[in-house]
Amino acid sequence: MDVDTGIDDAVAIIMALQSPDIEIIGITTVSGNVTARAAALNTLGILRVMDKESMIPVVVGASTPLSKKIVRAEEVHGKRGLGNIQLPFTSAFLQKMDISDFISGSLANYRKKEVALVATGPLTNVARLIIKDPDIVQSFSKICIMGGAFGFASKIYGNITQHAEFNFYCDPKAAQIVMNHAQSEAVQLNIVGLDVTDKYLRIDEDFISRLSSMQCKKTKKEDHDRRGDKVPAIVKSLLHYPLTKLGKFDLPDVFAVAMLERPDLFKFMRGRVKIIQDGVMWGHSRFVKTSRYTNTNKDNKTFVANEVTSDRLFHSYIFSRLCR
Repeated sequence: MDVDTGIDDAVAIIMALQSPDIEIIGITTVSGNVTARAAALNTLGILRVMDKESMIPVVVGASTPLSKKIVRAEEVHGKRGLGNIQLPFTSAFLQKMDISDFISGSLANYRKKEVALVATGPLTNVARLIIKDPDIVQSFSKICIMGGAFGFASKIYGNITQHAEFNFYCDPKAAQIVMNHAQSEAVQLNIVGLDVTDKYLRIDEDFISRLSSMQCKKTKKEDHDRRGDKVPAIVKSLLHYPLTKLGKFDLPDVFAVAMLERPDLFKFMRGRVKIIQDGVMWGHSRFVKTSRYTNTNKDNKTFVANEVTSDRLFHSYIFSRLCR
């Protein structure tokens, strides 16, 4: 996983840890919601809560974007990134390695195309990896990205500006490098934009009530998985800050994990993605669908989610991971 651990990244990490079908072999962090180092420390805190701090390596990645315009999201995630909660961590667990060395070393233990990458922050680390060693990137089975907004499921094109989604806005140059890489018979990209994440999962008091109800049901049962019992509690703590401040909240990053584990819950369109890198449209993402009547882009492996196949099944999946 490549993250800029704010609140929704934290919940996405928890979801992946709760999955019986996903094994996280490492987490890299990038400048975005908070600094890359702060994101790494937040990640260690989440891993400690989940009893995984000493088991999953965490590496601090790029501290500045390729686009050289540093952006933060303190108004949504708080100064430290996890709202008003502070989680204990052991900074000694941070791996002092270059990201490309760390990823190539990790992939050496697996067959080619056996490992996927889930990216929930700006794409600076992934772009740098492509520039330095594109063969490493092509070893991934796919890259699942939360980024952009395409106006499919809803007519939403941005959250940091009316035109741009936060991750792509933070580093549009890096995002375009990653998009271009998938257009030349390289790694497959599965992308979910804000237009989908905003429509199909809104965090409000009803969501918290459902989480509390499921937690109560669990405590009435004999359950030897103590980690599972505390997951709803930590998730509610994470969501308290944005809910109190904003009244409602989105969890876009959990969709990237969902695309990896349950791609059947999404419908996708194949095409090209362009990110604007100047002017008032900075960070704006545009999608051009591949025509089925021509061989143009026949090697393009970019797939953008345009809807969730079933609200009921998707919500059931989300709660199964947050209450498992």
